[in-house]
Amino acid sequence: MKRLLASTCLFLGTVAGSSLANAADCGSVTIASMNWQSAEVISNLDKIILNEGYGCSAEITIGDTVPTIT
Repeated sequence: MKRLLASTCLFLGTVAGSSLANAADCGSVTIASMNWQSAEVISNLDKIILNEGYGCSAEITIGDTVPTIT
């Protein structure tokens, strides 16, 4: 049981460390916002998380549903 716990902690530490290293290389990101309210909320939430949490330069592009999904 202790071995499983130790290997799980090691794995999670490795994954967290690699995601922090990738956050520095984020750069500029464009997020598509579709024309319904829930999609607008999620795209704005993603923008806040990327800008504040990861230091990216995220911007939102407004589009219609079908072209955005395509």
